[in-house]
Amino acid sequence: MATLEEQFQQACDARDLPGVVLLASDIKGNFTYEKAFGLKNPIDKIGVDATFIMASCTKLMTSISALQCVERGQIGLDDDLSTVLSEFKDIQILTGFKEGTVDPIHKKAVNKITLRQLLTHSSGLGYDTMNPLLIKWRESRGKEAGQKGDPILKRITIPLLFEPGTSWEYGYGIDWAGVLVMRLNKMSLEAYMQKYLWDPLSIRNITFHQELKLEVRKNLVKMSTRGKQGMRGLATPTEEKVEWTDELLYEDPWVDEFGGAGGIGSGVEYMKILHSICADDGKLLMSETIDEMFTPQLGDDARRALAVGSVFLDENGMFSSHEPGTERDYGLGGALILSDKRTGLRAGTLSWSGLPNLLWTIDRESGICLMYASNLVPFGDQKSHEMQQLFEREMYARSSKL
Repeated sequence: MATLEEQFQQACDARDLPGVVLLASDIKGNFTYEKAFGLKNPIDKIGVDATFIMASCTKLMTSISALQCVERGQIGLDDDLSTVLSEFKDIQILTGFKEGTVDPIHKKAVNKITLRQLLTHSSGLGYDTMNPLLIKWRESRGKEAGQKGDPILKRITIPLLFEPGTSWEYGYGIDWAGVLVMRLNKMSLEAYMQKYLWDPLSIRNITFHQELKLEVRKNLVKMSTRGKQGMRGLATPTEEKVEWTDELLYEDPWVDEFGGAGGIGSGVEYMKILHSICADDGKLLMSETIDEMFTPQLGDDARRALAVGSVFLDENGMFSSHEPGTERDYGLGGALILSDKRTGLRAGTLSWSGLPNLLWTIDRESGICLMYASNLVPFGDQKSHEMQQLFEREMYARSSKL
């Protein structure tokens, strides 16, 4: 049977995958895995120092930043955030549209939005590029709604979909958490993370601004797509090969710093963050805060909404999905997997993904961190899922032998 490395190389040679970087480590220092396969662009081989559009992998960094603010006493997890985020005062819930028109119907929210809700996607904020009701709202507002290139506040200021704390919807919550961090500390998110996340871990090649860190730009993997499926939406099953694309998933340069999706950087250096949290080394957060990150946060209604509405649906072969029956909740920074997986991943693992088919994992029970990094769209790619599961299974098998 072909080895893990042979299978990945064969997949890249056959253009079933673009360039990928696979990373794993344990907290005891007994096991480290760093391998790169395939191409960085149509000409050059990819290296482990490659950088990626991290997209929603940015959310973990912003969540840690916000939790540091809680530790300093700058804000509480359950405080009313409208004292700092004045945009939340008198915020409205979108309930529908007047019959036969595109005129939205709103009602005033009763509950107040908290940081705990922003970090767990239970605030009522969605994405107006994903939720059908918000897509219609955006279209009804025309240029009044935020468009590509607009300032961050115009783009993330949208109505709620439900009373804060009563359900679950993936959305702009952690972008707002990034705005909160900036306002509380009177500095940009780039400056904040450099001082309080990246410098403590000797991280140099993660940024919101490629133009500030030339190594990030130099090592950036070119975006690719599965055939002609396009950049957005979810991948559909296809035998088409991977193609390089000049279309950008991101803006370059970013004017603003989106805490939910704006990060660009090295998987090797991102692993330092995963390792710090997994090892509970005190460099980023206190032990009690890390314990809270890994504590289920959702109520029953929100947990049911997560089960039917998240990217962790039990779809057949969808990237980042899990086998049927996997129990899930949400922690402070990512989804919590509450039952063991056949790959070896243990209950209590915190994990999340990024749109170009990236996936990070922190398994405190086993003391293992994993990252699968690519720049392939659209999200949910089935071949990437197959290979990521192979990688995950093999890392658990190899580390258990040490």
